[in-house]
Amino acid sequence: MTTPRRALAVLACALALGALGDYLIRARLWGVNVTLGVMAVAGIALALRRGRQPEPDENRSVWPWLAAGFFAAMWAVRDAEMLLAADLLAALALSSLPLVPGATLATAGALETVAAPARAAWHAALGTFSLASATRPMVQHAVSATRATSIGLGLLLALPVVFVFGGLFASADPVFGAAVSSLISVNLAQIASHVFLTGVLAWAIAGYLWAVASPSRPPMIPRVQPGLTHLAVLTVLGAVALVFITFVATQAGSLFGGEGFIQAQTGLTYAEYARRGFFQMIAASALSLPLVYGAPFITGPAANGRETASLKNLMTLQLALTGLVLVSALWRMGLYVRAYGLTEDRVYGTAVMLWIGATIAVFTRTVLRGQPTRAAFGSVVAAVVLLAGLNLMNPRAFIARYNLDHPGPRGADVAHLAKLGGDAAPVLVSRLNDLALEGRCTLANELLRRHAASTGDWRDWSLARTRARRAVGKIASFGNTCQEPPRASR
Repeated sequence: MTTPRRALAVLACALALGALGDYLIRARLWGVNVTLGVMAVAGIALALRRGRQPEPDENRSVWPWLAAGFFAAMWAVRDAEMLLAADLLAALALSSLPLVPGATLATAGALETVAAPARAAWHAALGTFSLASATRPMVQHAVSATRATSIGLGLLLALPVVFVFGGLFASADPVFGAAVSSLISVNLAQIASHVFLTGVLAWAIAGYLWAVASPSRPPMIPRVQPGLTHLAVLTVLGAVALVFITFVATQAGSLFGGEGFIQAQTGLTYAEYARRGFFQMIAASALSLPLVYGAPFITGPAANGRETASLKNLMTLQLALTGLVLVSALWRMGLYVRAYGLTEDRVYGTAVMLWIGATIAVFTRTVLRGQPTRAAFGSVVAAVVLLAGLNLMNPRAFIARYNLDHPGPRGADVAHLAKLGGDAAPVLVSRLNDLALEGRCTLANELLRRHAASTGDWRDWSLARTRARRAVGKIASFGNTCQEPPRASR
């Protein structure tokens, strides 16, 4: 297929996908519509790339699109807002990886891999201009054929513009809106909304698809090497390592001193102590990784082998200290969970720590061995595996089971359990008898309120919501007869 014909095919696919996206995205709740939308774009992208001759040293990886489809499919399975948001971001990020230049993703390098979403966003925003240039020969040929063809094309292009501006003016001026309504019995503002959303989606999809279908793309990230001396970099790494060593030493006192040591030093209980500084520790651990990764890149040539060995030793020390900080953070998380139970924030925070730990292991096998370009690929694979594991684990159901098994001195937090969504509903229904009567009534009525009714719109279908409705159907009679205790008067 010639370049102009390929460009027209991309444009036609983008318009169709934009219209489909406008229809799918307007569902009251999102579920299988997200799955269908992402899979449609990924499927068209894969078909367009397979429909042309591969370029030399072109990245032909298929697994990112397959993985993106998996995470998009979770919208039809799970009912957990934070997890599904992560799934959607993962699907979008993975869909950008086929745009990374190079023969394979494993050798692409960290900067190119990390910048892949930015590259995809760049093409989505501006790639349609390049697509328009590619279609120009065929459009010029069609326009020059007959006057009728030119007029028809002009009307076709004018329609969306007329609808958008007409809708804006109709909303701005009631007299104009009434005049339009008297001429045509349609809601012009609503049509303008559909045209606008379809156009925005088609524009972004067209830029992305053209980047996939036309692989001749210049690298977006120039390779920069500041060329700092080894001594300067060693000083930075040494200072950071000293800070980490000091922190780890203080953590040792808390770990072995017990609650009495913590109360004497801070005046806090174990649980209160665990609550403070947790996310700062995660941030510190995460920020140390690019420091280790970038150290070899920003240094100039070593004067002797001793400088190279010293740099590697300090990088090794920093990774080890980061691992110790992660262990301390996990220890604090254990204290926190035993005192206050599980929440989504704590589950996902733990997942982030596990990913940082996996990245440390990847750095040990790549960066410390002089193969930094493979580190980004290993880190991405670890993130994909971890997020897939979270989806398969069903975090909200796991949280419900844990909190019911470990209710704490004040009992299970019924208000929190009721907010866990459709993923947790079957577990909660099966464990209602584990709660006191008051909590049982509250939870049963809340589950019925949230999950008993269906919207009747197939676009928001998901397996989790279907299972939740089926589960709460078993307690419908209980919810109707169970009387909550009266509220105390003020």
